[in-house]
Amino acid sequence: MVEVEEKYGFPLFARQSSVVNLGKNEKLVISDIWSFWDYVIKKASSDRKGEEFLRSLLEQAKHFYQSAEGSPVKSQPLLYYYSFLNLSKIMINIRGSFGPSKMYMHGMKEDHKHKFINSEIVKQRQKHQIVQVAHELVSLFDSGITTGDLTLNSKNILNHCVGVHRAYSEIYNQPEIFVRIRKYGLYKHGKKLIFKAILQCSSSQSTELIARGYDISSDEDGNTVYTESITMASYQPKRTDYAALSTEIKNKGIWYFIGNSGYTMYLSTCADNRYSQESIIYMMMFYLGSITRYHPYMFDKIFSDKEQWLMSEFLGTQPKQFLYLATANILGQSVLKAYASF
Repeated sequence: MVEVEEKYGFPLFARQSSVVNLGKNEKLVISDIWSFWDYVIKKASSDRKGEEFLRSLLEQAKHFYQSAEGSPVKSQPLLYYYSFLNLSKIMINIRGSFGPSKMYMHGMKEDHKHKFINSEIVKQRQKHQIVQVAHELVSLFDSGITTGDLTLNSKNILNHCVGVHRAYSEIYNQPEIFVRIRKYGLYKHGKKLIFKAILQCSSSQSTELIARGYDISSDEDGNTVYTESITMASYQPKRTDYAALSTEIKNKGIWYFIGNSGYTMYLSTCADNRYSQESIIYMMMFYLGSITRYHPYMFDKIFSDKEQWLMSEFLGTQPKQFLYLATANILGQSVLKAYASF
């Protein structure tokens, strides 16, 4: 078995093809994500009208995001959501062909039911004459998601948000569901392309992971190992092979966040609401933005004191995660932030 170089955003972001060729498909380290997106738009646009449309969306996304950063906590969600909405329109156009002549709708609705634990978010069905932004975006991150209406409990989907999971588990008095990947590698054996990850894992967690469909075993050193593999058409891996193996890993379920040392990855022992980080953050920001917009006087009633702390943690940490993770996912390349702390 021979170790293979990681390319094309593997294991998290590898796609069959790139929308733009950047940095020879290696990790991109950037200090200004807005200037970076301006560059991506210029490279990806095939006509002046389309470029102007996308750049106007980027200007709005940047303005709303920077305004949110300087606003009080209870004013932030709506501003962050409008930033994400405009950036999402760029992302679905980069990966699709909707254009400036289409009508764009949020494609989501919420029902707060007077308490966060009872609240619901509805991702509305796909439409053909109208662009449902939520569906088109979330389907890029969670490819198997239904094209119909999807009703989700707001509290439950937040369970898989890595960046606030420890606070979430404390508030709702539940065991943590994530198992950390300590170390991983990519290997080739004949026509087999193999991903092996050593886990920080207890025996009971191993049993739960097996029940979730992961291939879990022990190596000669007693480590708990997660393995995923595909059979390639030839003996040398191509971009399509990296993408195919990445898809298998994502379909089984992998969660992650980006920090000062790069990406930290986890598997989950929980069977329910196994949506990607990007989808969860986007949907939750819509929900919080709707509360801020339509029910600001109810904010303190909908959330308990502990839940208000959880929302503060979410708003303090997850917007930047969405910017960088969604960018990496759409482009199919790992994207890191330079010279700054997460």
